[in-house]
Formats: sequence, C-alpha cells, structure tokens
Amino acid sequence: MARHRATGRRSRRRGAAAPAAGTSWRRVAVAAVLALAGSATTVWGTTAAGVPVGFAVSGSTFQVTADQLNGRDAVQYASFDKDARGRSRPVAVARIGHARLTNVCQSSVAHTPFGPVTLTIRGDRGGLVTAEDLVIDLEQVRGDLRFGDVQMGRDASRLDAAGALTGAVLGAYGQQARTLDITDMRLSAWSLAAGSFSLRDAAMSIRPGNRPCS
Repeated sequence: MARHRATGRRSRRRGAAAPAAGTSWRRVAVAAVLALAGSATTVWGTTAAGVPVGFAVSGSTFQVTADQLNGRDAVQYASFDKDARGRSRPVAVARIGHARLTNVCQSSVAHTPFGPVTLTIRGDRGGLVTAEDLVIDLEQVRGDLRFGDVQMGRDASRLDAAGALTGAVLGAYGQQARTLDITDMRLSAWSLAAGSFSLRDAAMSIRPGNRPCS
C-alpha cells in the first residue's frame, strides 16, 4: 500500500459585508437560486442509470467536504472540461466505482447584484452517503489519502480498475487503486456525476456572504 498526505486545510473564509439597508433577502434568495441552479443539480440530479455522459460545466467551482471517503476501484488521470462558452479547463478526473462518505457538505458561492450568497447542502451529521460510478472533475483535493493495491504511472488510456473510460489520452499519466480512503477530505471541483448518489436526511440552505463548507 502507498500512503500520501496532501498539504494543509482550506482556511475558513469569513463572511462578506452586510447588505445595504433596505435589501430584500427574498430577492437575494431568488437571484441566488437562479445563479446556483447548475451547481445544485450537480449534486441532486445524478440518479440516471449507468455511466454518466459528458456535459458543459458551469463557470465556477464548488466545494465538497467529508470526514471520510472509502472507495473501491478508483482511477485518476488528467483531462479537460469545456464550459458552455466552449472554453477548456484542465481537470484531474477521479472515477470511483463505489464510494461511501460520512458527514458530507457541498457548497457553491454565487456573486449576485446583492453581493455573494452561498448555497449549502448537508447530509445528516454522521450519516452515510453512497455513490456508484462516481466521476469528479477536480481542481484540487486535500486530506489524508491511503491507496490499496495501487499502480502509478500507468498509461491513462489503459486504466481498467473502474471500467471503460472517456477522455483518457493515450500516453498520458494515469494511476489506479483497488481501494482509496481519504480522511478529512476537502475538495474543489468543476463537476460531479454518478450513476447513483444517495444523500439521506439532507438539508439545503442559502445564506448571504461567502460561507463555503470548511
């Protein structure tokens, strides 16, 4: 087994300035929900059967935190995402055949005419989240990582731990492991998709300010 420790923690970003007098937070909520709709469906709209297909990503990242992720059949390789304007963004694609996460939080910040607002989705504290055929296009990930039965430096187009891949370039670096455990996970991602994603007893909230999961 190989063990890697990613550096640091994302520092808590403190709230933004209070809104001007007379601002209607009802209007803020409506504007924010519209601005964050794409990010929200990233988490909630992932129940289609089978392996997810590609889609245009939004123009901003979102954050996901979890106390623990336990995965089986994991692969990782470099690729590119395209947003709705056709711009390409480099990503680290992480695909996990089966994943179990505890104490999950997902957040996305939108900058509206009324200032920044944060949409947050949390699972029941201590509750279990499960996902099948999970695909995350990562900007970065932090935490304590433990790989089991790992292969690093394998040709990305020949990775086979998680089934057929899309977007893996012939000759590019890839790695895979039969098991992947991440403690104190903090990640920033452009997109998340899954064959199934089960989040029980979830709560969604929207608040003024820049208040990402931490």
